[in-house]
Amino acid sequence: MAAPGGAGIGPISCPGSGNDAPVFGRALLPHWTLEEGMIFLNHGSFGATPRLVQAEAKRWQSRMESQPVRFFRDELPPALRAAAAALAGFVGTAPERLAFVENATSGINAVLRSMRWQPGDEIVTTSHVYNAVRQTFAFLATSAGVISLEVPLGMPLSDATAITRAIAARMTPRTRLIVIDHIASATAVTLPVSEIVALARAAGVPVLIDGAHAPGMVDLAIDALGADYYVGNCHKWLCSPKGAAFLAVAPNAAVAPHPSVISHGFGQGFSAEFDWVGTRDCSPWLATPAAIDLHHAMGGQALRQRNTDLARTMATMLADALGTQTGAPTGLFGAIATIRLPFAGQGDWVKAHAMRDWIWKNRRMELLVTAFDGQFWIRISAAPYNEAADYEAIPAALLDAWRALT
Repeated sequence: MAAPGGAGIGPISCPGSGNDAPVFGRALLPHWTLEEGMIFLNHGSFGATPRLVQAEAKRWQSRMESQPVRFFRDELPPALRAAAAALAGFVGTAPERLAFVENATSGINAVLRSMRWQPGDEIVTTSHVYNAVRQTFAFLATSAGVISLEVPLGMPLSDATAITRAIAARMTPRTRLIVIDHIASATAVTLPVSEIVALARAAGVPVLIDGAHAPGMVDLAIDALGADYYVGNCHKWLCSPKGAAFLAVAPNAAVAPHPSVISHGFGQGFSAEFDWVGTRDCSPWLATPAAIDLHHAMGGQALRQRNTDLARTMATMLADALGTQTGAPTGLFGAIATIRLPFAGQGDWVKAHAMRDWIWKNRRMELLVTAFDGQFWIRISAAPYNEAADYEAIPAALLDAWRALT
């Protein structure tokens, strides 16, 4: 395995095939440590880290423990910046504008809690916002009198232009920040982030993009988007170890964010503050360049397009099989997609969780069942190790679960 930033992984092929061309589907499963005998269709929730990347993280852990003082004082600072440079190149920004955080929610909190709020200040977001972010807005409401305004987008969506128009209609002179998802976790919908950023910039309002699902799923060029702040997870579609995420800040951002934990680096600049907040295991961040290498070895842009094509095709197939509809036009989906379930009654999370649990226990299928806008949905994922046959049993499993629980 190469050191951070190096290209140490060749093309990933089917074990024993002798073929150097990238392959996809179940033939790739030996490269992961996923439990045998299951169908894993929920890569989008937490990702799954391949063996090679796990090994790289363990290598860094061993290096840390071999001489901890030397590691933290001498080796970690340049290694961390080298890893940040590799990730910055992958997501399309400058290394000095990118810092590692543990997860996207941590990065969002760093931005929101660094701003100086006044009672009555407004944050505009959408009803597709991630619930952890919604809870952060609730905290700001109680601690600083901030008002969060959710644009009700509903489901299914018809087109992307309606999203931008709805956000524009919700903005007021009190709007201090727009917080939008790049790809909404709850609904799998890709929002028109470039158009929303342009709208906000014309009004002089900063934008924070929650790109938790974007790295490794879509072609990402953060600087070209022009948002003030962008957060993304590496542990999902980039398949890094858990605990690897980033915050990217534009040079002209309205506020320079500080980490949630203030430590020795305070006042020394953005990267210095975030790189050191105390003793912690940085191996997920240091192993991220290996995850980038592996992503390229599996095809890079071709892999991203393959996953997107599979998710869109399977979403259409499932909607037809269930006699329902997808959560949006399939062109708004990446490697995750939502399909409405044909069950009567008000969709609720208790029943959704019960269906997910029944399907796992009785069919050994990990499938996300959700409740949104009063209806039941499933969100499917298309990871490198998935193939079309993985989705064939979903309709029967859902119907069996519904009968068993009602």
